[in-house]
Amino acid sequence: MTALADTFISALHRLESDRDIDTIANLFANDASVSNPLVSYDDGGVDAAKTFWSHYRDAFDEISSEFRAVTDTDGVAFLEWRSRGSVDGEAFDYGGVSVLEEADGKISSFRTYFDSAQIPRAHSTGGEGTGRNGQTANGGETAKAKPDIELTGKKNGEDDLDTAQREAAEQRAQGGYS
Repeated sequence: MTALADTFISALHRLESDRDIDTIANLFANDASVSNPLVSYDDGGVDAAKTFWSHYRDAFDEISSEFRAVTDTDGVAFLEWRSRGSVDGEAFDYGGVSVLEEADGKISSFRTYFDSAQIPRAHSTGGEGTGRNGQTANGGETAKAKPDIELTGKKNGEDDLDTAQREAAEQRAQGGYS
């Protein structure tokens, strides 16, 4: 598993620096699941991984991750990491843990855990190369670009990411999920 974890880390660094989505997505099995505290794709495979990692990279103007510890046992790797970067010029620094499960040399499951409150929310549509390019709406106003996540019939047409963020904020406001 260490070889796959090392390959994953290298692919993540390429994604962060060069926006290379294919290299990291192709590490995933055809039926792989991918999740974080905000979104989850069950059995979505390479396509879900492409969506997940594209949205991850597009969320930040700049991001760079370093890994403090990597441990593996019986086809499961645990990666402790710290990421730094910026969103709309606002710096952030957050850490977490990711779990990679391996099957037949591919990632069969990826789960990552972090406190989403440590990441500033984008207030602009970004600019060239940010992945958050604006779309012109009525009268030439710029509207915030929505990620390409399938709508699930949540409140007012919000997507899964919006729903997860709203629910996490409500839970924190009620004294839970710190």
